[in-house]
Parts: sequence; structure tokens; C-alpha cells
Amino acid sequence: MKHRNESENLILEIEAGFSGNYSKSTVTHLDSRAIQYNSEGNLVFSQLLKYIFPQESKGNFMISYYSPTRQSFVYLGTNPIDNTAVINKQELISGLLKVKFRFISNADFSHPIPDDEGSDEGDKVGRRTKERKIGYIIEKVARWRNLYNGIQNAKGNTIRMTLEEAAKQVDISKKSLDDYLLQLRFGRKFGFNFEEHKNDKVGILRAYVKNFKKLQSKLNTEAGNAELKVLLSSRGTPSCKSDKCCVPPPGVIQSKDFNL
Repeated sequence: MKHRNESENLILEIEAGFSGNYSKSTVTHLDSRAIQYNSEGNLVFSQLLKYIFPQESKGNFMISYYSPTRQSFVYLGTNPIDNTAVINKQELISGLLKVKFRFISNADFSHPIPDDEGSDEGDKVGRRTKERKIGYIIEKVARWRNLYNGIQNAKGNTIRMTLEEAAKQVDISKKSLDDYLLQLRFGRKFGFNFEEHKNDKVGILRAYVKNFKKLQSKLNTEAGNAELKVLLSSRGTPSCKSDKCCVPPPGVIQSKDFNL
């Protein structure tokens, strides 16, 4: 088996979903280990699948790719797919590969699909991290931790990555992912309604967490009690539809330990 040089990396266009209802994404930065050829020079798709869709062993879906020569999608097989599924090198001359995952049931369509939305690539030092949607960062953090904890491929082998390697696969800096994970944990602790706010920007979550964390030094003081009363009697965030949307669980605010 031969690996493609990283400088010759493929650009992937991915469609995933059901007939007539697909979500689309693009991957421009692939680990060079994902691109593997057999002795005839054809692309081994099972190797690529481990990097672009690391939860493949748990999903039940049909796989096809777009053939420029045939001008149509060509069926490769149903997951799990073995090393005999290859794509002819002539189909990759343009450097673009279009892949389609057609899921069998809704339960299988639950894993995050890789893309470059909000990529940290090229961000300069000191530039503020892009404001991503809360639902998006939940998916990215989950995938990052899954890659670190280890995922199984079609053969049952466990593949693990370092946090840095996993961050590269997710295409968000480890520093940002560390921050997102902390925000998500504190948000959960303080009763943030993630389902209600999944389409809101992460700044909403940050502000909510900040409001309650700053009370730590004021607990059991007159000023702190007054501020807490105001917080609990109003909507948790400007986007909340009611004052019951985001509310800390009983006992959390009274505790002096706000750590996780």
C-alpha cells in the first residue's frame, strides 16, 4: 500500500442523509494517512472512510462516489466496507472527490459529518475565534473526544489519536476545542438549554456561564443575593422564550464550589 503525498491532498465534497434530503460539506485538509493506494494505483476507500467518517462501524449506510467519466454516482457498497472497494485513479485526476452516504434509518444519521465550516486554519495570532453555532460546536467537541477515546473500524480494531491529532481531523484548534468543552460543561452544570439554543451563537452560552460564575465570590452576601435574585427571576439569555428556558438545577447556585 502506498500513501499519497500530503501536498497532493484531495478535496472532498460529502453528501450525507436520505434520498432527496442530504446535507453537504467540504473537507480540504485530510491527514495524509487517509489517502492510500493499492498496487494498481487505485484509491482504497476503506482507509479514506476511517478519517472522513470515523464512526463508520456504527452506521448503516450505502456508499457511492461521483464518477466524472460516467457523469453519475457509482455504488461502492454498504458499510462496513472492505479493502476491495477502490476508486480508479483516473477518477481523481481533478483532485476533487464527491462522496455520498445514504443512510438506511434515522438512527444511523446521528454522527457529525466533517466539514471546514468555521475552520481555524489561517487564523492569525490575536484574532478573535469565529462565533460558531452552539449545535455545531457540540458536534465538533463530541467528534474530537471520540477520536481521542478511540473508535472502532470495520474490522473491529480500535483507532486512537492524541488530542492534537484529533483536533486536526476536526479542523478546529485544540485551544478552541478545550475552551468549547469547558463552556459546554459549565453550561450543563448551570442548566443551559442546549436544545433550545442549538442554532444560536456560542456567545450566548459564554454570557450565560459568565453571569453565574461571577457570583462565586459574592455568594451569601447582600449584593450577591440581590444579583442572584434578579438573574433567577428573568430570562436566562436574551434568546430565551421564557424565564423557565435556562435555569440552574436546585442547589447548584447555593454551592460555593463552582468547579467541575
